[in-house]
Amino acid sequence: MAMKRLSGRICAPKVALPALLALLLLLSAALAQLPIRPETGSFIRDSERNGHGLLIIHNNWRMDTVAVLADSGLKPLCAVYIRSRDSFNLTAIEDGAYGLYFTVGTLWNSKDGRFDSLLGYYRYNSPLVFETAETDQEIEYSVFELDLYEAKASNFLPDNFQFPDLRA
Repeated sequence: MAMKRLSGRICAPKVALPALLALLLLLSAALAQLPIRPETGSFIRDSERNGHGLLIIHNNWRMDTVAVLADSGLKPLCAVYIRSRDSFNLTAIEDGAYGLYFTVGTLWNSKDGRFDSLLGYYRYNSPLVFETAETDQEIEYSVFELDLYEAKASNFLPDNFQFPDLRA
């Protein structure tokens, strides 16, 4: 179809505008459905933390992980996204005993609180106990540093257990 020149303006065929609008709508719908890959340090869940404890996590997996620190009732104190081959320092952890859980995978689904492409759920085999002692001169507090890596044997248990609920 040829274009016609009218009064110094170029007029496209009337079919082009609806086609262009339809294409824009399709592209925006496709972009809206792209999975979100949060940045390392993005909190999935968080609560007020006023302690001194420190948890350092190095994710050496080929996939992303969400690390969850939960109380004995499986209520998440916090859950943080850590991208593959990245590290995160979780600060201000209050004194107490906490379970440490991980979910590993790709395509994080924030609504369902899980990865759509899931490798698995894991938990550390014993609670992490954070303690603080204050003297006149200093404050001593617990620091845990964990390396997550793919191995045949580890301190993480991929057995049957309840995982903390991270749904929105």
